Amino acid sequence: MRYQLKLMDTLSGTGCFAALPEPNLSFSEVLNHLEKYPYDEFMHRHMLDMLGKHRTRKIEKLITEIKGDPDKKVLAALIYEACLTYPKLAPIKEQIEKEFDAHDLKKFSPTLHLRSHLLTDQSLHNKWTLILSANMEEHAELPAPDEAGLPLLYKTEELPAKVSIDAGAVRSSLEKEGKLPPAKERASIVEVTAHAMKQLEAIDVFLGPQMRQKGCLSPAAVLQHWQVKTRTDIGSFSNSLDAIQTSYGRGFSLINAQVSCAMEVVERVSSYGSIGKAGVLNRINPSPVVKGTYDEVAKDNEALDPSTLSLEYPYEGQSLWWMEAERFNGTEYEKILIPVQHVFLFCNLDEQNLFSGLSSTGLASGNTFAEAKLSGLLEVLERDSDSTIPFDKEKCFRIESDNAEINKHLNDLKDSGIQVWFQDMTSELGVPCYRAFAVGKHGDINKGGGCNLDGKRALLSALTEVPYPFPGPATMDYPEGLPVRKLEDLPDLSTGSTQGDVMVLETLLTKNDYYPIYVDLTRKDLGIPVTRAIVPGLEIVSDMDKFSRVSPRLYRNYLELKNLL
Repeated sequence: MRYQLKLMDTLSGTGCFAALPEPNLSFSEVLNHLEKYPYDEFMHRHMLDMLGKHRTRKIEKLITEIKGDPDKKVLAALIYEACLTYPKLAPIKEQIEKEFDAHDLKKFSPTLHLRSHLLTDQSLHNKWTLILSANMEEHAELPAPDEAGLPLLYKTEELPAKVSIDAGAVRSSLEKEGKLPPAKERASIVEVTAHAMKQLEAIDVFLGPQMRQKGCLSPAAVLQHWQVKTRTDIGSFSNSLDAIQTSYGRGFSLINAQVSCAMEVVERVSSYGSIGKAGVLNRINPSPVVKGTYDEVAKDNEALDPSTLSLEYPYEGQSLWWMEAERFNGTEYEKILIPVQHVFLFCNLDEQNLFSGLSSTGLASGNTFAEAKLSGLLEVLERDSDSTIPFDKEKCFRIESDNAEINKHLNDLKDSGIQVWFQDMTSELGVPCYRAFAVGKHGDINKGGGCNLDGKRALLSALTEVPYPFPGPATMDYPEGLPVRKLEDLPDLSTGSTQGDVMVLETLLTKNDYYPIYVDLTRKDLGIPVTRAIVPGLEIVSDMDKFSRVSPRLYRNYLELKNLL
């Protein structure tokens, strides 16, 4: 089947895409395909959308037609999911429940809709999610548990303790022990940009030239349209996907924005995988894939237990596709098998999903593999902070700087009526992390985030990523009484070298029982290092929806904010 990735919506500057079949298929043709390939997620979601457009009477007629037919469980599962997804169909959910067992139907869908719905405490998590997301996305005041009128999600003894050692202590210890490598400058930005552009042009992915854009609070910003084609020909599937995407680059100079954009294209192009019987194709390092349950593949190999990931629904021993990666165990790197679907974007294999939707968190490119690892780890840490730290005005501040270039940009924003402010999002791990806010006149909260061992770089990254037009309309004033912090006074734990920074982060994580995993995604035809960094135990998704589970660490931080711990 041929699929094409299409932009369906844009939320907070992030595109929402759907993979749609290129042939104009009828309802019966889509259903026939799914009855043969029930775990084809692309077609499953397309059928779900088709059902959502049907009138209630039509769905009721379908339920009557498939009543008592054991061969129609794929359609029954889809109808059940449609009733859970579309409010207009909710009143007829009981009709499908009378005819089919939801616990049985969940085996006939690749998505989490039914599995999540069947969790006995999911409704309580959904209620807490509404409260916490209102705080984290809309800056609403958090009520105490008794004010919320909800039972506690976790007992105090179930909440995780704080980490035993933070980034500052780790860096100090490594420096005293003389283990940090000497400072070393990265390759020239001009050279990196020229090399990346040359390699990308050679594989013909660009759709037009880089273009300037003014949709963020960055002094310089560019965008680039590009295309990629993938093929899955393994197991029972033989599918292709054509995708047209856009990458962005931001910085305090045009060359910085251009290299940022080029390297993001490298990263994203590499994160789409063609998979055949020999494994992942067109990679510098051979990447065979195998299928089996965790127990099956772990018999003869070190493998990642999916239960150690922050999943929205517990792993139940499903058969998955696996590929090889490397895990740092605290002293050395060891081979480990991990689920393929946790690696590639828009991965559609013959298996059930572990995630309702996996973002690009942890994907990164670099001039060296160490640079890619560093960027990937910092992305993971930023997303974890974004997922576990509530909005707290007491941690918010304004910024000023002695740097002439930065100060000019801050003044330019101020002269345009754009007032930007920040929250310190640094988690208990101690790696500097900040969130920047620009609140529109209608109350829309536009935010960007950044994480780096150098606090200055983390904050400036957050500032330049805010999806608010510049020049653009004036924002609302920042809250009264915010303290002013000097950019140069923010903590700086960087070592001056990429390898040293990676050493600090890897030591920090393993000392706290988080073991980072890296997947080498470097394409043979590009030759530019790309990785997906994965840290089991840290949070993966920050967007809250009906599938979300409030993590124990987020709930602990909420209770601490309310002085209840």
